[in-house]
Amino acid sequence: MIAYVYNTDTMVIAAQIKGDDNKSIETKFSECFDSDNYGLTYSPAFGAADGCITDGDFETIDVRG
Repeated sequence: MIAYVYNTDTMVIAAQIKGDDNKSIETKFSECFDSDNYGLTYSPAFGAADGCITDGDFETIDVRG
């Protein structure tokens, strides 16, 4: 499964985290990102109103076993 890390001010995707389950993804998010400035979503709704924005230039973090 894949989750997306986004900047809560700009809604721009900063990274994607690939993991086997929610727990592994959310643990890695907590280790790497400040939750005051970044959010985590499994459904980014690219292009929708209030959805996340991607420029294709983001980090991929793989925590799959």
